[in-house]
Amino acid sequence: MRTGYTMLELLIILAVTGILAGVSIPALIGMRDRITVRMAAIDTGRALADARTVALTASRRTAVRIDAIANTVSVFSGADTIRVLHLDEYGVRMQTTRDSIAFGPTGIGWGAATATITLTRGAASTALAVSRLGRIRRA
Repeated sequence: MRTGYTMLELLIILAVTGILAGVSIPALIGMRDRITVRMAAIDTGRALADARTVALTASRRTAVRIDAIANTVSVFSGADTIRVLHLDEYGVRMQTTRDSIAFGPTGIGWGAATATITLTRGAASTALAVSRLGRIRRA
């Protein structure tokens, strides 16, 4: 007597595997999008925090330029470029209420410094709110 599987048993196994893959793949894609948006939000928050830290330590105004078209966040202190964050590397899109944020020598926002930056990929989305005091809150 031979041991093995019949063609019918193999087809049933393949059908069950296909159904499980069809159910789980959208969930995995959604999880990947949420993780990617979270990582981009953390790095964007770090860039904003770096700008505030440079403003405090160097005792001079530091600006963050947000370019939603080029999908970049750039930190400038005087003529120096401190950091450029390219959000295309994460595959996220950015929308913002302002195109720049400035921190004064005390670390407090200079001028109209409140802003909201929204990062989106697929169905996943998160927003970073920057207050006049320089606090960054993720919503």
